[in-house]
Amino acid sequence: MKELLDTMIERCLQNGDFVGANASVYQNYECIYENSFGMANREENQKMQKDSIFRIYSMTKPVTAVAVMQLAEQGKLHPDFPVSWYLPEFADMKVYDADTGKVRPAGTELRVQHLLNMTSGMPYGNCMNQTQKDVSAFYYEMEQRRKTDKPVGLAEYCRRIAEIPLEFDPGTHWDYGISADVLGGIVQAVSGMDYRDYLFQNIFTPLGMTDTDFYVPEEKQKRFTMAYMMENQKLVQDTGCYLGMNDFKTLPAFISGGCGLCSTIPDYAKFANALANGGIAKDGTRILSEKSLEYIRTPQIGGESFRTDQNWDSLRGYDYGCLVRVLTDKKTAGTIANLGEFGWDGWTGTYFCVDPKEHLVIFFWVQTSCAGTTPTAKLMRNIVYSKI
Repeated sequence: MKELLDTMIERCLQNGDFVGANASVYQNYECIYENSFGMANREENQKMQKDSIFRIYSMTKPVTAVAVMQLAEQGKLHPDFPVSWYLPEFADMKVYDADTGKVRPAGTELRVQHLLNMTSGMPYGNCMNQTQKDVSAFYYEMEQRRKTDKPVGLAEYCRRIAEIPLEFDPGTHWDYGISADVLGGIVQAVSGMDYRDYLFQNIFTPLGMTDTDFYVPEEKQKRFTMAYMMENQKLVQDTGCYLGMNDFKTLPAFISGGCGLCSTIPDYAKFANALANGGIAKDGTRILSEKSLEYIRTPQIGGESFRTDQNWDSLRGYDYGCLVRVLTDKKTAGTIANLGEFGWDGWTGTYFCVDPKEHLVIFFWVQTSCAGTTPTAKLMRNIVYSKI
């Protein structure tokens, strides 16, 4: 397996698909493959190392799903209960009517489950409908306030998002968006703790995750990878700030449950291995029950409906659970992975998948904006499954 993976990844690197990469495979908690490729920072001539720190963006979302289900196990919230029970500002939500363009009352009540499975009607900013435009305008304001003495924090974020009419009635469609950020606000409100503090107390510290946080402190900056983006068919530095984030060098005011974390593969592997082994870490620490994990990875949208509401090539053959994709159709996905394999990726090309049947976790991480699940990650997945 090692020779096949090394050769394939090195070929993709030489093709210019990415500047650097880290790849690892774990089974039954043990690392059975690990290698680093290319550069962590090309301009500074810093080679990629196994402990290089990446912006993992949406790989934050599965962490948030676990945090929500921890509170559900304690009887402090329930997926079927209205969001307004925990964040009152989300009562009496409005919707932009797709036919008239006018604002009307939502036809269904917004519930926690709609946030978990991305059927909330809360998209990321864009220009395809008025909700997306309103979200974009708010994120622009967040960027303008980021360097002032009044940056937007998580509580204000939730209040302001609640003022934006939804793009559809909750539960009627699937659209990827800001639901996990609102879930972070719910965890904060229900637990009575700052959301970052909650994660450290209940997930990161129990698992021994010492390189995962919402920023990279100064003493770790030399391990922080540079981000790149494709421009005129070449990879160039990407120094932009996105989705309310700062430069990750200082702790942000906005603690994003949807895209805020930075981590390393060995650190995030402690979390992912718990997901692959019934919610239990290698040292016996339990972060979640096996039944709650089964709920997270249960397909919730429904084949054709899901494929109608999205057109991402990386989701072909998958359904959606609680902030994770779930494999339901091996033929359509073109994969030899087991049905039920689940996971997610990050905007800059950080990919992971978990297979509870095989107690397996696969990682392939690059630092390329807009990459998501890369073709290299798909190639790696089939190689691994053919050899385990």
